[in-house]
Amino acid sequence: MPKILVILLASIGTIVFLVSISALVSRIFVARAIRKLINSVGKEPLPHFSSELARRLPEPVRRYLHYALKEGQPNIRYAVLQQTARFRHRPGSPWFTVKAKEVLSGMEPGFVWDAVLKHHTVWWRTAKLSYMNGTGHGHLKLFGALTLQEYEGPETDTSMLFRFLSELVWLPTGLLPTNTLRWEAIDDSTARAVIIDGDTQVQATFHVNEIGEVDRIVTGDKYRDHKSGFEQATFTLHCRNYREIEGVMIPTEVDFVWNLESGDFDYGQFSITDITFYYE
Repeated sequence: MPKILVILLASIGTIVFLVSISALVSRIFVARAIRKLINSVGKEPLPHFSSELARRLPEPVRRYLHYALKEGQPNIRYAVLQQTARFRHRPGSPWFTVKAKEVLSGMEPGFVWDAVLKHHTVWWRTAKLSYMNGTGHGHLKLFGALTLQEYEGPETDTSMLFRFLSELVWLPTGLLPTNTLRWEAIDDSTARAVIIDGDTQVQATFHVNEIGEVDRIVTGDKYRDHKSGFEQATFTLHCRNYREIEGVMIPTEVDFVWNLESGDFDYGQFSITDITFYYE
């Protein structure tokens, strides 16, 4: 075998080995973050859902909670979700597929989202988004190994705290008032949720239809990753196709939409393929 070919093959093997090791280390860190989140979930006893707990809340919130939860529903401490989705970067760009696992706290604000993004068979990336201990973080890695982007800072903290708040529609007992979450009345179909965690505060308007479904959540407290950096913009999460899971009504499909001056940009469509609630 020619010497140049041996060197080439050895170089390729070394690169593959190093990428594989880097990907393995990244997976270990993600698994560690998930364990840390689960171990941090509060274990203090909490009352089961009742009409009395919801009595002082704004009418749309009461309507939603009575639709989503049955009397006596125990508090959900955390949930593990399996998701499929598709995303695109900008209007007119091609969609790519996403398969993800998410662990979502129903107690203190926190989640870890672990995903594989596929553009086609030979080009894929991994993404991890999280919010824990008052801090948001995210990264995007080529082949799970080579860091392409990393997200942190006040804009990430705010965006990830909003994501936590909005995704509590998948874990409705988490939307009962707490030390960090309060509700403000607006009118018969909308109410404002305000969540404060350390130095980060997020507000979002929940729109509740006549039967009690949250059909959309709107906020101005979310940042878009733009070419010039982070750009604050109005964002709407649309919820649909509610199903009963373990006695709890949740939307199994959601759309992510940026409400831009140039028009609405639908950039993400999620489906929940499986969810497991943990009570202890």
